[in-house]
Amino acid sequence: MTADALPKLSISACTTWHSSFAEDLRLYRAAGIDGIGLWESKLPPGRDDESASRLRDSGLRATFCFPEVPSIIPGDTLFSQPRERHARLARMCAGIERLARFDPLRVICYAGPPGDNGPQMRAWVVESIREAALVAAAAGVRMAIEVLRPSRNGSLVSTVSQAVEMIDEIGATNIDVLVDTWHFWDDPGALADITRHADRIVGVQLADRRRDARGMMDRTLPGWGEAGIASIIRGLRAAPFTGWYEIEIFSDDGTFGSDYADSLWKMEPERLVSEARDAFRAVWAASGAVSA
Repeated sequence: MTADALPKLSISACTTWHSSFAEDLRLYRAAGIDGIGLWESKLPPGRDDESASRLRDSGLRATFCFPEVPSIIPGDTLFSQPRERHARLARMCAGIERLARFDPLRVICYAGPPGDNGPQMRAWVVESIREAALVAAAAGVRMAIEVLRPSRNGSLVSTVSQAVEMIDEIGATNIDVLVDTWHFWDDPGALADITRHADRIVGVQLADRRRDARGMMDRTLPGWGEAGIASIIRGLRAAPFTGWYEIEIFSDDGTFGSDYADSLWKMEPERLVSEARDAFRAVWAASGAVSA
């Protein structure tokens, strides 16, 4: 990549939460976006052949794609059902096989928090991701573990080093690491950790932190908040990281119980996509690159 070249940019489909899969394809392509992070939950049921054809025709690349169940540990808000870990593993594996039809860059999974089970939960997570990686390999796709900020119950994987350690313990060769600025922007050691393991990182998701953020579902576009996204990108480029960037925004409009008046999900989707594109180009330029 030359100094003045923009990197490949994707938008995660959760960013336009209320748009359909077909609408996402149209909006992202019209805005000049390169890829789409698919969410299995947005794919029309029983129409995967048609949807895969639509994706190919759009020219978008499926990037960091989320099965309906990406972890054996239920989330507090997202991915909360089913609750039982064996049922969740079965759903996760089925989701990997389904998403494989869309030729994803990576299918994403989580480790999650240990909760009250400690070492036993870690063993269960390692075992489940190992099984999921075998399913992914048979389907011809690669996976990535996303590094997550610790919740009130902690996190089994809250740094890139911890993700690499878990992947090595799993022993699979088809798992990489996905990072997200929302989860590491205030960690002073994060960029050094990323630099140390740059060859293991497949993508960087971008979301900024609003000043006085009201919760995990109160994110904003890169450069619109206080996380210093341009400085983070400067550090990533120096690492060097040369892979995909992806904008992933959660901005609750009441869907998950917090009706923020300034929710980005209340914005017209076409405007949100164009604002996201322009916000990325602005922080890229500010990071030291020259926008095309």
